[in-house]
Amino acid sequence: MSSSVGASPHRFFTEGLKMEKKKDRWLAVVVLAFGIIYVVTTLNLPRAPVGNPMGPLYFPLGFGILTIVIGSIMLFQSIGHEKVSAHGEEVTKKSKQYLYVFFGVILCVAYAILFDLTGFIASTLIFLTVFLFMLNGPRRWIANLSIALLYTVGVWYLFEKVFLISLP
Repeated sequence: MSSSVGASPHRFFTEGLKMEKKKDRWLAVVVLAFGIIYVVTTLNLPRAPVGNPMGPLYFPLGFGILTIVIGSIMLFQSIGHEKVSAHGEEVTKKSKQYLYVFFGVILCVAYAILFDLTGFIASTLIFLTVFLFMLNGPRRWIANLSIALLYTVGVWYLFEKVFLISLP
């Protein structure tokens, strides 16, 4: 008869990691399936009547292929060997990573909405500033603001003055 008193805490920890690996594997399969469906749907879009018929499909096709590549990498990593830490650092790190992904997705949706309302410069500056504060923390506020400002102005200048493409 086995009792839980003599059970190793290490065993419970490794079982928790196996559950995390299953979640990672399912997420990888969902991302991979999304990418495949996205590419198939993109290929079914109507072709452009003027100019290059495939022109409007390049960006969505690239996005779909990139999603498939990322999903494949995630799947291979979830199948790989498990790292086990005796003190639970790996589980904490995974939870924090999921939180970053969650808030990253929310920020991207907010950016898309804000982009239509305020245009490129304001929305990009706000998005990058918040994203960098999330990743780097408030202690590096000068670097966060500098990077966001330089990137936003740099991309604006490149498109407006070099490529002569007007940004919204």
